[in-house]
Amino acid sequence: MSTTPAAAPEAISHASSLATSTSVVSAASTSLSDQLPGSVPKLDPTGLNWAIFSVRFQDAVEAKGFWGHFDGSEPCPTAANAEEPTAEETTKINQWKKEERSAKSLLTQKLPDSALMHVHTKLTVKERWDAIAAEYTEKGAFAQTEMRAKFLGMKCPDKGNVREFLDSLCVKKEELATVGMQIDDKDYRSTIISSLPIPLANFCHDHNYDMTCDKLLARRKTKTRKCKAIYIHL
Repeated sequence: MSTTPAAAPEAISHASSLATSTSVVSAASTSLSDQLPGSVPKLDPTGLNWAIFSVRFQDAVEAKGFWGHFDGSEPCPTAANAEEPTAEETTKINQWKKEERSAKSLLTQKLPDSALMHVHTKLTVKERWDAIAAEYTEKGAFAQTEMRAKFLGMKCPDKGNVREFLDSLCVKKEELATVGMQIDDKDYRSTIISSLPIPLANFCHDHNYDMTCDKLLARRKTKTRKCKAIYIHL
């Protein structure tokens, strides 16, 4: 009577190691799918960065395949007979619920505590996202209007260092761009001229009105005799 030979210890050990490795890789993949990249900023409570947040957040979630839970294009599957769903229907429903939990986690990671407490009682990701979008679209518009007004109204302090002020103005412009607010050349040029001490503002207005902002800033370093007396203050 023949018998089946027992598996070699080495083969058993290899199979066990392979199974463990597969499990670790699977767990790591699941963990990564539940994390958003650092390029997605946390939503500011004031809504100031809503414009850039919403774009980056949607792109990241779409890459993970969960955006259908946010816009409602992938609703929960239903069984033909709710009382007796088939095995296939049950599997699809359970998979959707798993993805819904992951989508909720992605949203929670980037919300301020105040916003999270406002929407956590809503049952679906779509309901939560719709509430956040409605609130922060309005908040964001107000915050950006206020920030824009403050930027356009910036002034160089009396007896302040004009060079340092213009450098800080340039930095502020870049900071506004990071939250999705663009200051065009016309407004930037106007802000620069109106922010300067009156003698220098008049000179810039008379001689450089049609110049781009970059050229206007570059003229700070001009050392021609004609404007030497003015630029000595820079």
